[in-house]
Amino acid sequence: MFAISGATQASWLSRLPAILDRTHGDLVRLGLAFFLLGVGTLAAMVLTAPASDRYGGRPVLTVGLAVTLPALAAVAFCRSPAALAFALFAMGIGGGVWEAGMNVQAYAFESGLQKHVMSGFHGWWSIGSMTGAGLGLAATRIGVPLAPYLIGVALTAAALGVLALSYLDDGKVSRPDAVTSRRRLPIRRLTAIGALLFCGALVEGAAGDWLAVYLNEVRRLSHSGAALGYTLFVTAMAAGRLTAERPHRHVGAVGVVRSGAILAGVSVGLVVLTKAGWWAFAGAFGWGIGICWAFPAALSAAGNVATASAVAMMTAVGYSASIFGPLAIGGLARSFGLGYTLLALVPMVAVVALLAPALARTGPEPEE
Repeated sequence: MFAISGATQASWLSRLPAILDRTHGDLVRLGLAFFLLGVGTLAAMVLTAPASDRYGGRPVLTVGLAVTLPALAAVAFCRSPAALAFALFAMGIGGGVWEAGMNVQAYAFESGLQKHVMSGFHGWWSIGSMTGAGLGLAATRIGVPLAPYLIGVALTAAALGVLALSYLDDGKVSRPDAVTSRRRLPIRRLTAIGALLFCGALVEGAAGDWLAVYLNEVRRLSHSGAALGYTLFVTAMAAGRLTAERPHRHVGAVGVVRSGAILAGVSVGLVVLTKAGWWAFAGAFGWGIGICWAFPAALSAAGNVATASAVAMMTAVGYSASIFGPLAIGGLARSFGLGYTLLALVPMVAVVALLAPALARTGPEPEE
């Protein structure tokens, strides 16, 4: 389910120029459509949280697929910016339900195994994303029209999704120490986890949005050099998450996330402050390795101290960083320059390191 989600998202984003041509849109209207996509996703994640406790991850995932994939196919038939905005808003709602549901299901699976596998699932999302982008590139190269391409992606994702769902249970977690009332929620602990997750997601998203731009426009690397830096980052993210179980087992979530945050802070400095291009490439790789564990570790910790709804809510917290982060970085870069703005990420990774003890695997806080 994680891989299908990543592939589905990347498959249509890779055909964005063709979608713009078909809808006769411009960057302003596209920006509005993306804003509605984000609003739909965030709202759906928040509303999905209580449903996750009541129904579990599998029914929520089923609804997510049922909304997302028809909306994806509908994008192929949009002929105006308004129609595209409506389709992306619907896709955002479905995608938010899908993402919250799969994280709840992943936590239920992790809870049964009693070992950290959340990072591995997110690694498979990265693999799916790279696969979807490759499919979009191949379709563009051989001239596959937009409509059959998106419909084919939606049908393939539906078939694989139904197959995957047939292997899943309801995704509910039954624990004697589970938090069952708002009064007993460990608010302080969840606030610390949420702050860590938000800062980690912001640092992660900043590389996705701005790393290639910085390497090209500020460091004056070629387009291929900038693309290489970004590729090193996403490859490090995927590799780090796919191999996270052993470090978590031997070092624990606190040690893994804290050491990773320190590495990410040093790596951001290498990208911005060094002159040689190979140092920037090393920094891009270290940035990905260092920050890749924060998001999934925070989701696991939220489930450990509360209920499935906390996992869904933390997913929404992380996603909100991807909405507001680019706006904040873009505004600061306009005033202070992109390099100085990226250095402002170092305090963010410091927050991740300082709040890492909130990820320790303990039971819920005692009732106050």
